[in-house]
Amino acid sequence: MSVRKAIATYKGIPRDEIDWFPTVDLAKCSRCKICTDNCPHNTYDWKDKPIVARPYNCVVGCMGCANNCPEDAITFPTLVWLRDELVRLRKKYPEVRL
Repeated sequence: MSVRKAIATYKGIPRDEIDWFPTVDLAKCSRCKICTDNCPHNTYDWKDKPIVARPYNCVVGCMGCANNCPEDAITFPTLVWLRDELVRLRKKYPEVRL
């Protein structure tokens, strides 16, 4: 019997086609662990510093870790970029209805 892996989607678009995930500037990071301790989506690992180990676990549009980072060490693409990317991907996946 074959086992099929479910493909994660965001509003019908394959999640791994939306490059929305955090980037950590380690030069700014104070190693406080707020990002790793508070991300409910298991996006991070900790190995003496935060590692974005599972970027596509991050919820599209979520910026909770960046908003809570006391050092402003976490960034995301802009919301304008996200809007434009979703428009582009909707054209690629015309069957997707929002």
